[in-house]
Amino acid sequence: MKWLTAVLLALAAVMGGVLAWRTYGPHELHGTALERPRVISSVPLTRDDGQPQDLHNSQGRLRLVFFGYTRCPDVCPATLGMLARTYEALSPAQQARLLVQLVTVDPAFDTPAVLRRYLASFNPDFQGLTGSAGHIRAAEQALYVYAAPGDTPISMVHGDGVALVDRAGQFIRVYNNEAVARGDLGADLPTLLRE
Repeated sequence: MKWLTAVLLALAAVMGGVLAWRTYGPHELHGTALERPRVISSVPLTRDDGQPQDLHNSQGRLRLVFFGYTRCPDVCPATLGMLARTYEALSPAQQARLLVQLVTVDPAFDTPAVLRRYLASFNPDFQGLTGSAGHIRAAEQALYVYAAPGDTPISMVHGDGVALVDRAGQFIRVYNNEAVARGDLGADLPTLLRE
């Protein structure tokens, strides 16, 4: 009879573990995963504090990279506002493992100082990146951002996607504006920051 009690207790423990796993365990991630992570090539850019920053260098953190510009009337401020709310919902320890970056598609206007002032209105931890027209074009290509062909070196047309770049500088997933607004990115970040 003692063995039956032991078996039933063991079975109850296993079932409790399964229930806890289903309730609190990892969930299926949102956004669009790249079939194979893409190592981001080296692209020299300049941070909003005037210091050099290579697009490949994740500084040991998970990164959310968004392309836009400070004079953008709609998509950019809306996306940055949603990213700010998502970031602020994280714990300080989680925030320390995440870097949100805006790469400008208007480097002629968006100097480091302009980017710093603009991003400070969303979150002072966010980082702006600028560079030459050729380097911005290379950054767009590295993260599959649409850039209109032609003689104009920079296109003010930009995607609404937020690229997820891992700590090793690999582009692994993208979230469109709808997924960011719906809270999919915010739901995924705690899991992604643990990995």
